[in-house]
Amino acid sequence: MNVGGQLLGQGIAKINPPRGGMRLVRLEAVASFTCSRCARTKTARSVAVGDRTLLCNGCYGRLQESPADHDQPSREDTTDDLAPIVAAEPDGGLPHSVLNTGLTVEWKFSVRAGHLVHGTCPVPSEMADRAAPQEPLELTFLRGRHRIRVLDEQKGVRLREQGGEALLTGLTWQPFVLPGTHVSVRWDTWKKLRLAYTPLDEPVVFGGTVVRYAYDPRIMTRELAAFDARVDRVEELVLIALRELGYLDETGRALLPQEALIRNTIERAHPQPPARKKIDGAIARLLSRGMLTWEQGSVNASGALHYPARRGATPVPLLCYAPTLRVAEREDLRNEAGAGHAMSAHRVAGHLMRIGHLGKEASTEAKAAYREDHAQAGLAGPHVLPRGYTYVREHERGM
Repeated sequence: MNVGGQLLGQGIAKINPPRGGMRLVRLEAVASFTCSRCARTKTARSVAVGDRTLLCNGCYGRLQESPADHDQPSREDTTDDLAPIVAAEPDGGLPHSVLNTGLTVEWKFSVRAGHLVHGTCPVPSEMADRAAPQEPLELTFLRGRHRIRVLDEQKGVRLREQGGEALLTGLTWQPFVLPGTHVSVRWDTWKKLRLAYTPLDEPVVFGGTVVRYAYDPRIMTRELAAFDARVDRVEELVLIALRELGYLDETGRALLPQEALIRNTIERAHPQPPARKKIDGAIARLLSRGMLTWEQGSVNASGALHYPARRGATPVPLLCYAPTLRVAEREDLRNEAGAGHAMSAHRVAGHLMRIGHLGKEASTEAKAAYREDHAQAGLAGPHVLPRGYTYVREHERGM
């Protein structure tokens, strides 16, 4: 196993030094595997590899923290090199809360960028083992909770296996669906599928984008980056690197040590990475404006981050990005007279959506739109779309 080789169908980007007979491997893209310790199916870029054993980042970290297995590292041993620190991916995107009654199969999941880009929906084994792949299925999309209403109906969706994962393919997601949106699915055996979104009690603005349906803030932080005219080019690169690779807490805050943030900002800005001095200056400006703050976390022997800090682990200062969250105001929700919809139209701010981990590149049109909007915002520096993202212009969506 070497850098440049293959593991789980993905290229190997980095191999950390062995600890306790295992190595933490960083892949070039996310891959699905079953953890040998917790027996859960994981989708992540980091996997610990041993002799016929694969561990998820969390189990590997807990194994390293166990005094019976390894001594705790000294503060000097860990903090001398914080750049290699990695953070686990959120588990959202896989089916969970599966209920099989024999007549129906129900499950829940959170939409990922890959589902939107490829027009897919994850399926649990309880359905995959029983549905006929050759038979087209009919889908009904619902707005759930108290006032159930049909939003859309689609035909010709099929069950397929891709990369060892069962997926519904051929879906057309509604324009208002964002990465992180919670979906509840019900399959009446051999009949229709129903996909339901749960509306929030009040629409909110998360990181500059209006959100009307229940969502996972971790996925939204990871895969949906609002276009913000208040930051310059280098500041934007710093924020994207932190959101893409930082440790995520339950509220969607992203955290990384400064050295890890600087290294990843440089790596993801090729072929024209900014100088370290400019990145240091950008971080200082973001801190002074309150867009970043300092928080106290910890790191274990495997280099896995935790926040809040865990007792007995090595404390580490972390740079923290916290997405702005507020109840949507009238100016965010502009009424559309005579639209004929139960809900008003609303503004969706221009935003970046992460697609690089899917093997996709932004279109020429998206690059041109970003360049134009970036220039009109009066921002300094090259108006170049960050690598690994596509750009969606500000627009209105009626629901």
